[in-house]
Amino acid sequence: MATIKMNRAKSAAAAISYALGKNRLKQDTKDWLIEHGCPSESLKINDRAVVRNGINVSPTNAKVQMKVVRNHANGDTVKNQAIRIIQSFSPDDLDITKPENWQKCNDIGYEFARRAFGGSKFDDTDYPPYQIAIYTHVDGKGHKLHNHIIINKTNLDDNKQWHVENLNDEWLSFRDINDEVCREFGLEIPQERSKQVKKTISERELELKGQYVWKNDLRSRIDQALDEIQKNDISLEDALKSREVDVRRRGQNGISFAFVDNEGKKRISRGQRLGTKYERKSIDDYEQGIQQQRQQAIEPRNEADPRGVHAVARRQAIRSVREHQRHLERSLSEARSRAERTGKRKRALAELVKAIQQTANRSLAILKRLKDDSERLKADLKLLQDRIITRGLSVIEQKYEADTTTTKIAGFLRNPNNATESRLELASKILENTESDRPHNTEKDRSVTPPKPFIKKKAKER
Repeated sequence: MATIKMNRAKSAAAAISYALGKNRLKQDTKDWLIEHGCPSESLKINDRAVVRNGINVSPTNAKVQMKVVRNHANGDTVKNQAIRIIQSFSPDDLDITKPENWQKCNDIGYEFARRAFGGSKFDDTDYPPYQIAIYTHVDGKGHKLHNHIIINKTNLDDNKQWHVENLNDEWLSFRDINDEVCREFGLEIPQERSKQVKKTISERELELKGQYVWKNDLRSRIDQALDEIQKNDISLEDALKSREVDVRRRGQNGISFAFVDNEGKKRISRGQRLGTKYERKSIDDYEQGIQQQRQQAIEPRNEADPRGVHAVARRQAIRSVREHQRHLERSLSEARSRAERTGKRKRALAELVKAIQQTANRSLAILKRLKDDSERLKADLKLLQDRIITRGLSVIEQKYEADTTTTKIAGFLRNPNNATESRLELASKILENTESDRPHNTEKDRSVTPPKPFIKKKAKER
């Protein structure tokens, strides 16, 4: 049976370089193949790709040709330039030591890629609107024949990028195409694949990189809890709680699991997203099966005890009481969970109200300081204005001769009913004239001749 793994490639050139593997076929791989019966003349090649093929592209020059298409379409600015599919074959299907199987492996990969990206209803003469390179390898762990299939994401017809809503659904459809092609080439395919564990494309990518997958961690904890309830007479809730997993049963069919993963993040997943094994019906059937096994193991004959109660009736009563007790425990567990969630919400709301109150108090304090500063500035400004007006009045009274004009000006400055701006403007002009009338020193004559008063000059002109 052939299996496929699918992921994205940020750099199409890097994916092709690895798949082509120019002069990278190791000698120990050749030695192993020759030791297990592979003809030595078939191993004169030094590239990792022992067989190569392409659709709409030359597999040898695929790196350059794919880049030309991307540059023409979008300037080669795509985040993920290619899709990479690894198609691996079991030794029972294709013997890696027989060179004729190398070409057969590549042919299967070619036909799979053609149908997967062009449609299974295509005729033999039809080809998908994508550049696809297929490289067959004989190295790697387990010594299994496998293909590296590199697909340039740029469509040759409209220059758009290959895009799907759900990569996991796309992978499932590709798996069906892979099974169909392998069956046509005479490979055995299991009648029904197990769907007890469901994994997305992102999960598989993380597994390939050897990184932590929180759903795998959650499945492992649930599996351990299921094993424990089979060995010990405890509920699933208690078994999961000891593993820091909270379970919630909602309605008749819903069940969800929540825990804090190894990275400190709170994770929640429904059972159906983890696989059929973790759905509500499967969990309930598993628990009921365990209870039936225990009852059958201790089931006595249907004989009446000294009180006249038959064993069957007694067992039914005990079963009803235990079932009622489990129901109460579940209800209490759900009630405690709801109470905890409600308490957390109340505490969060109280903290929010407290933070808002503190912010409001800080804002009021700032407004008060601004008001005080504003009043202080107003007082300073008024004092400055009074000083300027007083100084102008002093200049009028001391420097200029008393006449009708100076009397009017002095009266205007003294009268507080006049506009402050007008009085201030007049006093400023008087002070400016006084400054301009000051004597200036010269090199020839340093004697000072005071200028004639401004007001007197104006009087003579009149």
